[in-house]
Amino acid sequence: MFLLINLSEKDCIHLALFDLEHRTDKKYIGRNKDLLISVDNFLKKNNLNKKDLKGIMTIVGSGGFTSTRISVVVTNSLTYVLNIPVLAIKEEDAKKAQKLIPKLLNKT
Repeated sequence: MFLLINLSEKDCIHLALFDLEHRTDKKYIGRNKDLLISVDNFLKKNNLNKKDLKGIMTIVGSGGFTSTRISVVVTNSLTYVLNIPVLAIKEEDAKKAQKLIPKLLNKT
């Protein structure tokens, strides 16, 4: 399963879990400081653990500087600790994240 993190909308944490066939999206109303709690809750709600993640994509180039920075730092930290690939994408590519899985996996 892959995780998409999108903090481009003010006071909204948009997360998606997906593989080649399925996708589940969830929006949490909250500040960017709630990102880790939201990721943890989203994984638990979908009966997943951090170790089930095979890669993470994050949105860059949209939203506020601080939100983008937090998203990138959390993404980089998780991918480093879990030893999984990371891919920065534009907001317009978020809806087609499943098609970007091969690009994510080829980065390793």
